[in-house]
Amino acid sequence: MMLQTKGLSRNFGGLQAVDNVTMGIREKTIHAILGPNGAGKTTFFNLITGAIPPASGTVSYLGKDVTGWSPERLANIGIVRTFQRTSIFTKLTALENVSLAIRSRKGLNFSIRRSSVIERDVEEEAQRCLEAVGLGNKGRVVAENLAHGFQRSLDVAIGLALHPKLILMDEPLAGMSRGDRQGIADLILKLRDEMGLTVVLVEHDVGMVMSLSDTITVMQYGKVIAEGPPDAIRQDAAVKSAYLHGSFAS
Repeated sequence: MMLQTKGLSRNFGGLQAVDNVTMGIREKTIHAILGPNGAGKTTFFNLITGAIPPASGTVSYLGKDVTGWSPERLANIGIVRTFQRTSIFTKLTALENVSLAIRSRKGLNFSIRRSSVIERDVEEEAQRCLEAVGLGNKGRVVAENLAHGFQRSLDVAIGLALHPKLILMDEPLAGMSRGDRQGIADLILKLRDEMGLTVVLVEHDVGMVMSLSDTITVMQYGKVIAEGPPDAIRQDAAVKSAYLHGSFAS
């Protein structure tokens, strides 16, 4: 397994948000995490991406224990997260946003004078990241002037600038029109099929998740209640019950 959790748990006061979750993510697959509101999906994401520490359990990546590592340290080994709300700098251009991520990865000090060669190399790499997500002609556009779907794509481009092997996407389709959702769904498939990346996503659009995913894990009340390929999940009795007594399968 590329990413493995064992017995991962976290409580907030009397609430057991994540309860003894063991899960494996296979390399170069799309693995979705589904569940009703309050199922513990986002808390689980926060645990494996270092935003909060677990009360118990472990997280391993390519066989290495990375439990409790900071997001920055995880990014250095290839684990990158995108957020439900984009993390872009709205007053900078798309190209500048991606360039900042590249400079961060390279450890370039912003206070020193950089050569024109370094600047050109950074800008050329940033342009390639934009082209990879379909924003090749948007580099000079200020981020706040991009359509919502393009802002989501820019968030992915920023992630790609960090040279990830594993991308975790928190509700990438939230608040988007049907056309924009399809564009991001196509991009997610491209991350796996053309770039060879592993994608883990939390998402509420059940139909889109069914069409995208290789494996789906369903959570309820902090626990895993089902895991498997989409067809099996669609027919699972516990999953149907969790999603309003059968509406999930429609």
